[in-house]
Amino acid sequence: MKKLSLVLVFCLLLACNKNPESQEQSENSKASEEEIQSEEEVQGEEEVQSGKQALPPMVQVDDHIYIDTGYVNSMSKCGTADGQITSTVSTNESPSANDQGNFGPGYDYQFSSDSGYISLEIDDRWIIFRDIAISYNGPPKMVANFTAKVIGAEDDRLLVEVTSYPEEFLFMDQVDKPVSLEIENLDYSKDGRVTTEGLEGRSVKVFFDGDLINTDPLTSSPARLGQIYKIEVLD
Repeated sequence: MKKLSLVLVFCLLLACNKNPESQEQSENSKASEEEIQSEEEVQGEEEVQSGKQALPPMVQVDDHIYIDTGYVNSMSKCGTADGQITSTVSTNESPSANDQGNFGPGYDYQFSSDSGYISLEIDDRWIIFRDIAISYNGPPKMVANFTAKVIGAEDDRLLVEVTSYPEEFLFMDQVDKPVSLEIENLDYSKDGRVTTEGLEGRSVKVFFDGDLINTDPLTSSPARLGQIYKIEVLD
């Protein structure tokens, strides 16, 4: 019995000697994690305050800064580029030299017939860039568009029939049947919410990226578009 008591006392002493050390290591580890987290937060705040956050894609051409509009140029373009972006700065800087961008070099560009716009060939598409001096950020005339009559309206989409389009977009000849439009970018609302209510029979103008899907007139399902930028109600 006495021997058993001594063993218990010995075990308790070991436990007492071990616990403070483990606790101290745990506290030190926790303190280190908090310190690292605090340093990261401070660094993030300093970057924001110093303007180091990523800027939109921009280029400088002929002493003008142009910013990415996100729109695709669907007009016919000549085969020869007017120039190329040959140098780059980091994504959190504005370009400061001609033929320089902030998202990498090697992109061909062409001037637009519309003053204040150029197009850059990115991933096999011509993306429209706008002079930062221009405040208007709506679709320029190089963006594919057409006018249509609404022949059906559901809660989340419209069914339209193309009635006219600018002659620059002859590829619209492919559309010889109704077109189904998702309404994510429908510029029409009632009581503060986007709605298709009351649109049947009305005219709309549609701006999109030029991609046409399921245009075969022999299929029964309606045609669809790629990315729709805006659906504008005309009357």
